[in-house]
Amino acid sequence: MVGATNNGVPTNLHLNPEATQNYDPRAGNFVFERFAAYNFATGEFEMAALEEWSIDGQTVTLTLRDDLKWDNGEDVTARDVLTQFRLMKKMEASLWDFTESVEQGGDDKTVVLNLKRPSNPEVIKHTLANGSLRLYAYHPKFEQFLDKEAGELQQYKYEGDVVASGPFSVESKSKQSWELARNPEYYGADNINFAGISLLSRADNTALQQGLMGRELDFVTSLFAPPKIVANFPDSVEEVAISAKWGYGVLFNHDDPDFGKRKVRQAVAHVINRQQVAENAGPRTKAPAPKVTGVAPNDQEAWLGDAYDSFESYGMAASQTDKAAALLREAGYSKEDGTWKHSSGRTLGGTYYTPAGWTDWTTATNTVVDQLNSFGFDFEISQKPTGDYFGGYVESNFKMGAFYWMPGGARSAFPYFPLRWQLNIPDIDGGHNFPEGEQTVPGMDGGEMTIDPLSEIQEVSTTQDRGKTEDIIKRVAWHHNQNLPVLGLVSKLDQSWLTDDDWAIPEEGSDERAVKWPSEWLPRQGQLMAKK
Repeated sequence: MVGATNNGVPTNLHLNPEATQNYDPRAGNFVFERFAAYNFATGEFEMAALEEWSIDGQTVTLTLRDDLKWDNGEDVTARDVLTQFRLMKKMEASLWDFTESVEQGGDDKTVVLNLKRPSNPEVIKHTLANGSLRLYAYHPKFEQFLDKEAGELQQYKYEGDVVASGPFSVESKSKQSWELARNPEYYGADNINFAGISLLSRADNTALQQGLMGRELDFVTSLFAPPKIVANFPDSVEEVAISAKWGYGVLFNHDDPDFGKRKVRQAVAHVINRQQVAENAGPRTKAPAPKVTGVAPNDQEAWLGDAYDSFESYGMAASQTDKAAALLREAGYSKEDGTWKHSSGRTLGGTYYTPAGWTDWTTATNTVVDQLNSFGFDFEISQKPTGDYFGGYVESNFKMGAFYWMPGGARSAFPYFPLRWQLNIPDIDGGHNFPEGEQTVPGMDGGEMTIDPLSEIQEVSTTQDRGKTEDIIKRVAWHHNQNLPVLGLVSKLDQSWLTDDDWAIPEEGSDERAVKWPSEWLPRQGQLMAKK
């Protein structure tokens, strides 16, 4: 079966999920098993590496499948999982927001999480079923990092003899492709009736679209394709649309002398017409965020309740240039010859980063920068290969640029996750430099509100009180609305692509297709099989 990765040249990529720079999830998600998965159609969790989970007071018990093995034939045991969880603690993973300690249970297939206090079951389940959480830490390979600093783990490029827990093993990689072979030790190996997967290196969305159009590719895990492109796909190519809880936004470097200022960030928000960004980038799959917060658009009214109308919209469908100009003047800027400058003479603008090859994002970026420059900013666009793009953000080598504004997937349906994520963005190791500690912002009802947003949102993970959860989410969402750690612009439907000429796949609309991602999940279930 032939798919593709557009995360870079495979020889430059690795399979250490804790080292986000140059990690390739397109390959990693086939090689490493997930603990559990969330079905977007049913709203239920489905087990994978776990046989079951149970939550009782301050104890979470995880039971691994008896037949779960590494591809070298060894059993996956509690020791492997404990090693991984302890490494995740070094990386300040959200699992440790509510976990005090981890230990082996009554046998070598049982892991126990001892909680700091009774915790929100939804947070626990979404954390464990997070699509990016994969079982990778074969103990003999990773125990060396247990006594080392997090930075050493982040620098480890896991390649060569990668030990797989998932349905496919790494056979080889080259500049052209990853070659993955069916793992006969996988518990569901009998569900897979083909020899392996080739993930071809493709630079951008256009190349992926052409791969489907010419039937070079049997699947594409995630790909934006506008209607005029879809119309040219063969009849054998099927689209699977799943809510993304993710989308295009603007990232600020909070250490920057200009964009580290709240009023400058607010001015940017007022200038950008989010409706126009959505329409230009893909009206069939994009929608503007009605309010600028860390809460997914479709969930905002439910979570913000009576306070919803109080939240600043920054002009969803308009460029509010008068408000933006007033804010910039208050912040010490003036407009000279059509361009905003600081009183020191510094021009307000710079390089705006965007990922090369993400065609819908290219359109969104062009729209955003056109709007800003028409108002008097002075930005130039720099398209970066994916690795360099993330690397620049990790190293804080930027002023402002395009970035997604929620972590995405099922967990973003529960506001705890995106609100927390915007403050520390682990995907770039916090490279946007949002300051820690207390922040003072205008209050909901006038005056001022002082809040430590990270400390408050973390309380959600350790409460079972719905009313308290809602109050915290409103307060932290209000902080994000006023202080703009990240500027959320649009949300999207994810487009995943399967083919049915050579492959048997579930019928359109079936619940089986609603786990992210179908091309990764369905082979595990025996629901994506070769016809011959």
